[in-house]
Amino acid sequence: MNRDDAWKKLFAELIREKLGLFRSISFHIVNSSADADDAVQRALLKAWERRTQFRNQPGALAGWVSRIVVSESYDTLRRRARESRMTEALSRLPDKENPDDSRSRMLDELDRAIEELPELYRETIHVAVLSGLPGTEAARLLECSPNTLYQRIHKAKSLLLQTMRRWQNE
Repeated sequence: MNRDDAWKKLFAELIREKLGLFRSISFHIVNSSADADDAVQRALLKAWERRTQFRNQPGALAGWVSRIVVSESYDTLRRRARESRMTEALSRLPDKENPDDSRSRMLDELDRAIEELPELYRETIHVAVLSGLPGTEAARLLECSPNTLYQRIHKAKSLLLQTMRRWQNE
């Protein structure tokens, strides 16, 4: 069996075994079955296209794909939020002040601050905090101990707080 055939078999097995988990992770983020299905489909396609970049053991494949699912799910949320803001902006008069604007701006800044985190902490926030997974499951997906996971969460929150305070002072 050549390498590509082995990958096809491994990937098909992963999908059979973990599709429910991937959909659950995505649904917890996007809160929509249709959007979760779209995000998972895009994530699986991206994982397949990037399979040559995967260097870990086959047992770590589910964690790697889970992180791609989380990333695609947040991309779906950002895309949905952008579309919503654009629709709202078009429907409002330019000088009319909306009380939800400050909350929306804060969420945009937080999203931007998360994107600026080093990859390790960004993945930790996505998988362990925003996905709604239990800590032990998140630690397993991130291939670390629960104690390490909580240390990473603490560090990520500190970095986010520093970034947000720096932006407020600018």
